[in-house]
Amino acid sequence: MTCADFEPGAFYGFHVKWNRTGDRLMFVLRWLPHDPSEKQRFFVITMMADGSDIRCAIPWSEWSKGGHHPDWAPDGVTVTMNLNIHGEGMRFISARHDGANLKLLEPNIRGSGHPTLHPNGRTIVTDAYPKEPVASGDGTVPIRVIDIEKGTEINAVRMQTVPAYAGPKGELRVDPHPAWDSNYRRIAFNGFFGGTRRVYVADLSELL
Repeated sequence: MTCADFEPGAFYGFHVKWNRTGDRLMFVLRWLPHDPSEKQRFFVITMMADGSDIRCAIPWSEWSKGGHHPDWAPDGVTVTMNLNIHGEGMRFISARHDGANLKLLEPNIRGSGHPTLHPNGRTIVTDAYPKEPVASGDGTVPIRVIDIEKGTEINAVRMQTVPAYAGPKGELRVDPHPAWDSNYRRIAFNGFFGGTRRVYVADLSELL
């Protein structure tokens, strides 16, 4: 793929995140073709805080197989996300910030939602979109606690996330998007209850 392949389109950056050590940025680079019949192309790009050492962690050739929602691992060196690297559906993967060592974290547990890795290196917490296979099909989705060493998972919470009106393009949808606290014992996440979007906190200490 050459620069000429990207001329009939436009770029924009999305989903920008610092790593935990604060010395590197990650963002999703999206290419939108002028021709609507062509597919968009997504890349995970990383760089130093001053804009130097620009690297591609996840290329379009891999993302095009299916995937979403990259995040920094706590080590500040690797990226985790949902990706369909073997054509068997999305799984949780990791790769170095420069694209090296792309690998499955767990081969059998289906990926979903917004995965985030615990510093212990074995626990992933994620949610799901209402239409993903791990959701219940009734507007509720799980908060999943996954042990990638044992290959097991627990649905710690089941939360309503579909509002009465989500907007014409789903822009008012409620994504739980679980996030760890600074001690990596609790998570905060969004939910929908009693006609209102709310933020919840759950203590996962006993599941770690």
